[in-house]
Amino acid sequence: MKKCLITTKKLNKRKINWDDYDFFIGVERGAKFIYKQKNLKNRYYISDFDSLLNYQERLKKTGNLILLEKNKNFADTEEAIKYALKIGYQTKDLEIFVNEDLGRKDHLINIFNISRKYKVLIYGNKFKITPILENENVIIKKENYKYFSIFVFEKTEITTKGLKWDLNKKEFNLESTTNLISNQIIAEQCKVKFSKLSLIIQAND
Repeated sequence: MKKCLITTKKLNKRKINWDDYDFFIGVERGAKFIYKQKNLKNRYYISDFDSLLNYQERLKKTGNLILLEKNKNFADTEEAIKYALKIGYQTKDLEIFVNEDLGRKDHLINIFNISRKYKVLIYGNKFKITPILENENVIIKKENYKYFSIFVFEKTEITTKGLKWDLNKKEFNLESTTNLISNQIIAEQCKVKFSKLSLIIQAND
């Protein structure tokens, strides 16, 4: 089993390595995008059609549509994650692309919370959220991101190597997390280890 790609938006096809994935879930506008990629197998669609009304009948005919109610108390993206987990994918196998930027703070907080809750990798328009599990040694690539920030949710010991301001078994709590904002990866990658579940946010202006 490879990875499952979940998208809520139109993607830049030239920047996606399609061979990394063996299942695709399109959510709302992402459903339209995935539907148009005729060469993809194992496609599924999730929508309440509040922004995709013209495609409702076409997606119904595929037999691979989960039709959501318009009046609901959950996010479409979260429903897609639940479906991927239900069919056998693990959270580490999910990569999620959302049509969010750093300006809409209410949506952004929800995306942060989804990444924390499900421990999933999420790409926004100008940011990337990577969950780091408890006591997990992880290599983070710089890619094209300028800033590197860490969000913790409880008292956490942090060790990094390869940042402009490295940390060595430094303990942080919620009162000191402002010290973890806007660091930078100085080369092509860095190494991190956190004692508790945390999020790394890589971002551009």
